[in-house]
Order: sequence, then C-alpha cells, then structure tokens
Amino acid sequence: MSTTNPTLDPEKAQRFAARTGQQLAAAMNCYLSYVGCDLGFYDTIRDLGPSTSTQLAAATGCHERWIREWLRHQACNGQLEYEQDSDQFSLTPEATAVLCDEDSPFYFASGFTAFAALRSAVDRLPSTFRTGLGMRYDEHGPGCACGIEKLNNYIPRFELVSSILPQLDGVVERLQAGANVADVGCGAGIALLNMARAFPKSTFVGYEISSHALARARNNLESWALPNVSICDAREMPLPNNRSIDFVTTFDVVHDSPYPERLIADIYAALRPEGSWLCSDIRSFPNFADNLADNPSAALMYGFSVMVCLSSAMSEPDGRGLGTLGFNIEVAQQMTADAGFSQFRKLEYENAINSYYEIRP
Repeated sequence: MSTTNPTLDPEKAQRFAARTGQQLAAAMNCYLSYVGCDLGFYDTIRDLGPSTSTQLAAATGCHERWIREWLRHQACNGQLEYEQDSDQFSLTPEATAVLCDEDSPFYFASGFTAFAALRSAVDRLPSTFRTGLGMRYDEHGPGCACGIEKLNNYIPRFELVSSILPQLDGVVERLQAGANVADVGCGAGIALLNMARAFPKSTFVGYEISSHALARARNNLESWALPNVSICDAREMPLPNNRSIDFVTTFDVVHDSPYPERLIADIYAALRPEGSWLCSDIRSFPNFADNLADNPSAALMYGFSVMVCLSSAMSEPDGRGLGTLGFNIEVAQQMTADAGFSQFRKLEYENAINSYYEIRP
C-alpha cells in the first residue's frame, strides 16, 4: 500500500516553531523565577515599590549587573512592569498576589520551587522510560516537599475547616465531641494541624512515608505546639487495622501510591463502620480525549505526572501507576467499591485543581 507524505505548510511550521520557542522561554522562566523567590527579589520589590536594579541590589546585597539582567528578563516575560523614564521595575497587585502572598488563593510561586527541585529527575527519565521504574518523593530532595507544601497551603488553611468539613455527614459534630482522626499521607501536616486546632477534643495522627515531609511536619508541629497531634512514619507505625478510626483524610495521595488498592483497603480496615473518609484528588475526566479538549490544566498535570506523580506511583516494580489524572471519579468509585466501601458521594465543593469525595463503609 502506497503512502503519501503530507505537504509541509510553512506558515503552520512557523507557528509551531514560535510556540516551541515560547515553551522554551517558559521553562527558562521557571528557573529564573525560582531564583527570584529564593533570593527574595519579588518580596523586596513589593516592599520597596518601583525599583531600579541599583536599588534592588542595595536592598538584597546581590550583584547589580546580574540583577539588572534578571529584571529585564522578568519584564520581557510579563512578570514585572517597567517604567522607561525612571528605569524602574514594579509588581502589579495581581502579580503580588501570585508571587508574594502565601495567604492568597492565587499564590503559585512555590510551584517554581517544586519545579527547580525536579532537575535531578530529568537525568533519570531516559532510564525510567526504559525500565519503567520511577522515583520516590524523597529522591527529589527536600526542595520538592517544600514547594508542594507551600503550593497546597491555601485550601487546608482557609477552606478545609470552614467550607469542606461542614459538607460531610455528621463529621463536624463528631470532631467537636472528640474523635480519632488519621490524615494518611499528611505531607507537611498543614491540613492536620488546622483541623487539630479547630477541634481540640479530637485526636489527630498524621501518617507519612517521605522522610523530607516527615521532617517538615514535625517541625511544623513543634511550632504549633498542639497537644492533640502526633506524626508517624507509616513504615514503622502503620495505620491501625482494628476499625478504631472515626475519620480519615487523604489530600492528593491515592494517585501517587504505587499500591492504591492496598492503601484503600488499609483505610477501610481502619475506619469504624460509621466512620467517614474525606478523599481529595485531582479533577480529571475519565478519558484522555475529554482531558485534551476540556481540561485547561491537562498539560501542566500530565507534565507534573511524568516528573513526580506517575514516577512515585511507578517507584515499585509492580506499581499501579495511576498518575496525576488517573484517580478520576469513575476509577475512585470502582476502586473504593472493590475494597468494600458502600457509600460514595462527590461534594459540591471543588476548586480548579481538586475534587472532594465523602466515602463511607
């Protein structure tokens, strides 16, 4: 059977090349924005107001010539504003919210920290593609845990207790009276600590296997000094299987697990018959065509999956490999039903990244 090579369209090729150049510029910007975060450039510009390279250098103790080139790059990239007459650079209120304000729902700068921490993963990817074996979270180093902690801060700090928990059937009342709570895959413990502060009569235990995340969680617990919280290395002290837990939470955990069926079964074995599991995971459609057409975050999420989430989910030779977009609502319903759970409800609350499910035995 003969084949015909399609004729190259020069205009389409030019547009494709231009788009590729934009993607290369975006990759460079991630690293240079990370430098700006790490050296405090954005925060200093916010505090100083419109600044020249000389003023920013004096305020940060860094070399003016390097700062000048960085400022020009940032202005060309649209992250800083430039005033030609004064040769000053500044942040808009919107850029300040995204790059500086960790209390803002728009804060996203810690994504640069997480991205920069993935540099070592790039060298591993050719081998990973050949062998199928990914990287555990700890292999990315402490920067990845730090970046992810700050990236996921807003919801547990400002929405979890006030907006999400009240949507669960009877959970707030149980927490107010005194309940046993387990946060599985607790990360740096931000959700755990915020719940524990809101419900002092309940007992909260965080379970985690990442050494870097455990270190951050224990440091955060020491700072918060809450007596009703403990942090456990799940490899040494796993989730109990005696049906003694009233409430379990997981926040973006299941899709990362090499053995999600085992994780879900462990949660089922830990929960009281009348208990509840709040499961937050990444919003996605059940099929790729819909993600391609209608998921505006799909490119970011698939990229993050190859670098981090799928890598974690394939970090064991027989890992399931769900990946960032792999625990969609259909998969979640089927896997939890297979483990013995009889009730599954999607909460009305959701955001641009996550869906939230109430799952009960």
